[in-house]
Amino acid sequence: MNLPDESRRMSRRRLLTLAGGAAVATAAGIGIAPSAAAASSATGYGIDYSDASLTAASVAAAGYGFACRYLSWLPNSKVLTLSEAQALTAAGLGIVSNWESDGLQSWQSSVPSDPYSQGAGHATEAQRQALANGMPSSRPIYFSVDFDLQSSMYSALNSYFDGVASVIGRSRTGAYGGYHVIQELFNNGKIAWGWQTYAWSGGNWDSRAQLRQVQNGITVAGHDADLDQAMAADFGQWGGTGGGGGGVILPSWPNITDGMTGPSVQAAQYLLRYHGASITADGQFGSATLAATKSFQSAHGLGVDGQIGPQTWSALIVQVQQGSSGDDVRAAQVELNRFGYGLTVDGNFGSGTDSAARAFQSAHGLGVDGQVGPQTWQMLVGTGSGASGGGTVAPPWPNVIDGDTGNNVLAAQYLLRYHGASITADGQFGSATLAATKSFQSAHGLGVDGQIGPQTWSALIVQVQQGSSGDDVRAAQVELNKFGYGLTVDGNFGSGTDSAARAFQSAHALGVDGQVGPQTWQMLVGS
Repeated sequence: MNLPDESRRMSRRRLLTLAGGAAVATAAGIGIAPSAAAASSATGYGIDYSDASLTAASVAAAGYGFACRYLSWLPNSKVLTLSEAQALTAAGLGIVSNWESDGLQSWQSSVPSDPYSQGAGHATEAQRQALANGMPSSRPIYFSVDFDLQSSMYSALNSYFDGVASVIGRSRTGAYGGYHVIQELFNNGKIAWGWQTYAWSGGNWDSRAQLRQVQNGITVAGHDADLDQAMAADFGQWGGTGGGGGGVILPSWPNITDGMTGPSVQAAQYLLRYHGASITADGQFGSATLAATKSFQSAHGLGVDGQIGPQTWSALIVQVQQGSSGDDVRAAQVELNRFGYGLTVDGNFGSGTDSAARAFQSAHGLGVDGQVGPQTWQMLVGTGSGASGGGTVAPPWPNVIDGDTGNNVLAAQYLLRYHGASITADGQFGSATLAATKSFQSAHGLGVDGQIGPQTWSALIVQVQQGSSGDDVRAAQVELNKFGYGLTVDGNFGSGTDSAARAFQSAHALGVDGQVGPQTWQMLVGS
């Protein structure tokens, strides 16, 4: 779907509903604040909207599990009321609280002389309303920065959030905004909670943000809304059970690239045609599709790499439903046919396509409404193999951060040890690992943030192969064991490790040479 109309968004911010992933055990009714320990680790999806006539029952029926509702100066028809909060909770929906008077958009004309006092004033009224609606006093409130705030305003921005924290406490202070705003506030310790929008973010995501707004302009029960994703089990929600239609976890959007073939390539071509491209939808990603993809990315403010990955898919898709017609419907029919529904790809969304969409949604735990919207699109495109050839596309490097545990942490610790760090490799990212990461980043000219992300992984890894020995081999053995190879983590790259590496490479369509080099490392760590 297209990127948001920024002028429309500036005049009317919508609210957050985070659906589907973090199932939380709470008592019935309002006032139970779930903790991260009480919640599942699954990510979830939801919507944000300003039309208070969208009922809690409709949100729940669409498969979403959480609702973030507005707090703002009164009178204001978009502001959450006690009766609506009770209805959301009764429907099993959690609530996230967001303050927005004008999203600080008035700062574009004149930054206030005392932003600290403005923040304190907003927080005072926000807290009064939130508590009156049943929010527990321990839960956070997000404050909107709903425009592309420039770096010249950072000093005032930090002061504003100091004012917010003076009223509700730093541990309860959150912000909504683009990548640079969220990064600035986290880096300076001004917020504990982040809700980042893809707008004004240039495809960058701050891994510390608990919420993401990933798409604008979807429809839920006939109402306009935006799509959001929870990136943590605890993202500030309160009330309700947080069930979200069983907590469906959506697959990742695939990367479709030059040289690939298959139904997902054809679906992407139909979507490009819907958006105006003059190409043939033949299921073969060639030069014309590459050019059309780059043109689409450029027109929609995306990174122009010619690959149809998560950001490009999210911008391409449009909601289709009974009565729709055109190439967007053909794209949905092509994807549904991957799952055996045998539709005629005629671009007419009639009863047969409606039945197939509902059957697919039911089979995959989605809300059953027959509308092929963002969640259904992602489940369709991301499930199974819809394209092949064109070379293997490795998954993104993950971000491993302070507090994380598991095999990726353990492998990173072994790699840090290989590079000279005196730390214990125990799979727990604590203060010693944080310090070692920062020291490594500083020594290698990287951004010193203590997070092991793409740049740091790329600098840490070293090629290992039969005959290698040491902590670098231990790191590779740990990662191979994620996939069930049962190796002894002894740091000796012998015949057993060589066989496991070759089997992994074969299973993941990599060149089979037994050498754990950059592409094999990325496939191991990112999968």
